[in-house]
Amino acid sequence: MEIQTLEELRAADNLSLAFNPYGLGGRMRPEDAAEFQQQQIADCDLAEGVAAGTRDSFERLRTVFAYGVLCYDVYTVVGDQALLIYEQALRDRFMEWSAGTVTFRLPPAPDVSYTVTSYDDVKKRADRMARQRAKLVVADQAIEFNGMLHGLRLWARTAGLLRGRRSRAVEDALAKLRNYVAHPSGHHIDTPVGAARTVRDLAELINQLWGQATPDGRLYPAPLRREIVVLSWNGSGRTRMEPASALTVAAPVEDQESDDEYQHVVVRAIPFIPGSRWNDAHWAEFDSRYETTRFPTEYLWGPGTREEARA
Repeated sequence: MEIQTLEELRAADNLSLAFNPYGLGGRMRPEDAAEFQQQQIADCDLAEGVAAGTRDSFERLRTVFAYGVLCYDVYTVVGDQALLIYEQALRDRFMEWSAGTVTFRLPPAPDVSYTVTSYDDVKKRADRMARQRAKLVVADQAIEFNGMLHGLRLWARTAGLLRGRRSRAVEDALAKLRNYVAHPSGHHIDTPVGAARTVRDLAELINQLWGQATPDGRLYPAPLRREIVVLSWNGSGRTRMEPASALTVAAPVEDQESDDEYQHVVVRAIPFIPGSRWNDAHWAEFDSRYETTRFPTEYLWGPGTREEARA
């Protein structure tokens, strides 16, 4: 091992500087790179009720992530550790859900409950019951449960803590990656982009386990709120969306002279949300006869002039 000086340890890693807001390219200044990378996970806050152990492990990830600007290998460490916290979060949530008691079913015998004070107790009991082919009782259902990651994922789904079909596929992928990290067969390197996404996915999963959806989330998004808006178009094919409140003021400056050429309809739709990943012009495809928009858009009134829409 080559011993480095403190000054060398403080120097930015050139490979880390190559990752900028526009992708790979010209290297950023160290101070800009430090701010940019921290911003990638700065909004990954956990819900208030998350277990202390899971919270502390997650916050340590966010702290260490910032040092990737000084050492590129930190991103791999963070990405790998995030996958391991995946199982920790499930274990912590299971203990809260069980409230100190787990129940197993082995027909034709009646269900039997056991007291557990730690997840080690749960794992030992699950091993014994698995040898007897007994199943864990979850919400009046009986499921296979060995206390390992697979059993925890099945439990979380059965208990209704995790949701969604697309997110199930991502959970499968995370589980496979976690197993690869826990039982490696070779060397691998992660990127700042990959590590940040793993941390963000982990934050969403943890929050969902504790009952909080993620606004604008990728895996477990919170419901999008529809608002009453006005869709307008003219003969040349130009379109625009305005909130209903915009009808109380003059038309946009660039359209004031030709506003008479526009037709207007009033609908209930997903509005433009600054910074949202859902911001696209799906509303421009609106057709009152068919479902053609990315999200449900409800026809309310029109078409007509701006004055008629205002009325």
